[in-house]
Amino acid sequence: MGAAAALAGCGGGSSDTAAPATPQPAPSAATEAPTETATATTSATPTPTTQPLPSVQPEDQPGGAGDEEPIRVPAQFKVTADGVEPPQVHVPAFLTIQLSVRNERSSAIVVRLEGAKPLTVEAGGRGDVLIDGRKRGRYPIDFGNGQTALLVSGAQPGP
Repeated sequence: MGAAAALAGCGGGSSDTAAPATPQPAPSAATEAPTETATATTSATPTPTTQPLPSVQPEDQPGGAGDEEPIRVPAQFKVTADGVEPPQVHVPAFLTIQLSVRNERSSAIVVRLEGAKPLTVEAGGRGDVLIDGRKRGRYPIDFGNGQTALLVSGAQPGP
């Protein structure tokens, strides 16, 4: 009997009967484990977190890198019955010029600058036009009725 107890203690005969009991729970545990692992894998490694985000270049964003529109320098004039103010405006050479004209006369005027489209400004109105940058030089602007002003390119901006 002592030998039978020793065998029973070692698990010789009982391990054969215990072995089939262990595999039965194992398949159900194995069936549950992949489901948990698949769920854990899906939530543990979400695609957006592990993959790099698409590269967004400054050019692709609204406002971009700033080179979509040329740099503009203002050239503002006021036209009255007495003349044009200021009589000349200085701008840097080669930069786009935003010509702005405020017409305080009682009739419409047509503003002309060599190499630019004419700008019509209604009485009491305001008009703006972009003009390509100019080489260094002096460019007369005709406001009609003998009224002129001078655009001086190649200097510091200002009147």
